[in-house]
Amino acid sequence: MKPVAIVTGGARNIGRAIVQRFAADYRVVVADLAEPQDALPEGCEFIRTDVCDPAQVTQLVEQASRLGTLQALVHSAAITAPAKSIAETPLDEWKRILDVNLTGSFIVAQAAIAPLTRARGSITLLTSRAGKTGFAALNASRSGTKAHYCASKAGVISLMKSLATELAPDVRVNAVAPGPIEGEMIPRDRWPEIAARVPLGRLGRIGEIADAAYFLASPAASFITGHVLDVNGGTLMD
Repeated sequence: MKPVAIVTGGARNIGRAIVQRFAADYRVVVADLAEPQDALPEGCEFIRTDVCDPAQVTQLVEQASRLGTLQALVHSAAITAPAKSIAETPLDEWKRILDVNLTGSFIVAQAAIAPLTRARGSITLLTSRAGKTGFAALNASRSGTKAHYCASKAGVISLMKSLATELAPDVRVNAVAPGPIEGEMIPRDRWPEIAARVPLGRLGRIGEIADAAYFLASPAASFITGHVLDVNGGTLMD
């Protein structure tokens, strides 16, 4: 029987690619507020879930655990908002992004600790290059850095390190930090402009983020925990 993996935010974009990458080797439970845009791979199951609702997340983990051994959690669910200056950022927008991106990561990881500990499994959180740099676009300026998004993703990095420390040696916990990636967060007409600022000369592909997430959950990463895997084309080297 295949082990079980939960992928949050798995209905579209990067999350969808992660589901497809894991589907060959795991029974994947796809958690999202939105219905999947296309048919899920064979053996996958969709459970509508609000990652900010502890009761829904607890139910998600319980349902996934009934399908088999919960071996991996990949938390991809996140939101953003149009760039604006900090001075012009409404408090409710700040709170909403922190709630979904950071508190949601905490709620989901916390709910999965018990079954993943029993299975000696793994947690992979999706953060961002922006969580390290403090600005979300390569051409960011004082007119708008998406400070709320950056702060939330920086918090995810610290949360990941706390989880990795507390859960070792039973559960490995890591993060993937995408840089500029082809997808819904960057308008297609801006891809050439942004690619020109990337040392590798192009935007990343969502499949490359899925490959990174799969690697961190795999036995090939068995001695890796507390690590942020940067997949950014050289736009940040640290």
